[in-house]
Amino acid sequence: MFTKFTLSMIIIILLVSLASCGTISSSNKNISDSTNNSQSNPLNPISNTTDIENYQMLPIVSGDIANIKLDASADGTTQQLKKGEVMSITLETNPSTGYSWFAAISNAGVLVQMGEPDYATPAESATPLLGASEKVTFYFQATETGTATLTLDYKRGWEADVSPEKTITLTVEVQ
Repeated sequence: MFTKFTLSMIIIILLVSLASCGTISSSNKNISDSTNNSQSNPLNPISNTTDIENYQMLPIVSGDIANIKLDASADGTTQQLKKGEVMSITLETNPSTGYSWFAAISNAGVLVQMGEPDYATPAESATPLLGASEKVTFYFQATETGTATLTLDYKRGWEADVSPEKTITLTVEVQ
């Protein structure tokens, strides 16, 4: 009897919590209506706009979406993309050493990184080995006509004054 009552109370609490999630925007609207500038109101961390077009959709990225697939041998080359095309670059990495690849784009209006890099263990390894190298794939999309330089540095993120272990540089021309 006691366990049925406890489970019932937990379910009621969860339902009330879920129901109150939908009322956040209306309570924020009341707060923001009482002030002239809702952006500067410290009590209103959530914007009062809830239209679906204001939400940013994150891309679902996979290797099949890339129009151009590159690896480390593309260092120093010029790649030509059309507006909207996706380029991927797959590199060897070993995160257990503290080293990671960091991407920098000279002209963010021409080329943008799509989401976070995708990490995968090599296919030839049946069992993953501790400390073994992995493959990391970055995805970039051409957004505007122009030229951008893509620089990928292999370094430890916390070492600010140390040169990268490796650097790969590509020039991307978008037509």
